[in-house]
Amino acid sequence: MKSSAVDRPAASREAVDQGPAERGRRMGRGSALTRWLLPVGVILVVLCIWQAAVAIFGLKPYFIPSPTLIARTFWDNASTIGDNTVPTVLQALTGFAIGNALAVALSIWFVHVRPARRALYPLAIILQSIPLVALAPVAIVTLGTGFTTKVVMTAIISFFPTLVNMMRGLDSIDPSLVELFKSVHATRADVLWKLRWPSALPYLFSGLRITASASVVGAIIVEWIGSDTGLGYMVINSTYQFNTPLLWAALVASSLLVLAAFGLVALAERLLIPWNTTSGADQPR
Repeated sequence: MKSSAVDRPAASREAVDQGPAERGRRMGRGSALTRWLLPVGVILVVLCIWQAAVAIFGLKPYFIPSPTLIARTFWDNASTIGDNTVPTVLQALTGFAIGNALAVALSIWFVHVRPARRALYPLAIILQSIPLVALAPVAIVTLGTGFTTKVVMTAIISFFPTLVNMMRGLDSIDPSLVELFKSVHATRADVLWKLRWPSALPYLFSGLRITASASVVGAIIVEWIGSDTGLGYMVINSTYQFNTPLLWAALVASSLLVLAAFGLVALAERLLIPWNTTSGADQPR
């Protein structure tokens, strides 16, 4: 007589039941590994082609240095690069915090006070439309070349993407849910923190990922215009000295800093809103 599933040992039935889940976990790990291996592999291929092109065509270091020369220059000047990274990080972090805090506060105000939104939102658009390289000299003339100017410029860069995304998130709730809250005499604060805010968090982090990278880039650009420290200063100074390997090493440090900023925000998103399973590419902008 054929044995039924009831007659099977409990351990065997449990192994059969857990099979699909275990396969799903393995596929998830494999998919995550593929997502990491593919870009790393492409970068390695590009570096190998770059290294080979420098050797084959005999390109001079002052024109295009090889990846190995850039890595060696980065290692030899690690202390200098580290010293110049600190002010860039402080400027980017301070401007990022101020700009995003102001954007979140204004978005909440705009959602609740429509006349303020109609009056002030166009001004935010106008401010965003001014190129950074055109706005930076004005800020330097007004505020000088110190820390304050760099923070203000970085805050301006961080402000608009978060404002737009946060407003969309706060407005994305179903109107019937708002009416439901009102029917049980919920206050505006209740609607905001228990309904609008959780709905807006994915939108907020979508904006933060943009501004985290942009704040670092903005701080470096402002350092180009007027500064005696920072990675932007290193880029300009090494350009004037025709020290192309050091220039590329500073650019590598800047790229790593941008990637670190993006990664920290992505990690914070995963920890703070784990229910949001949408990938960064699919989230609203």
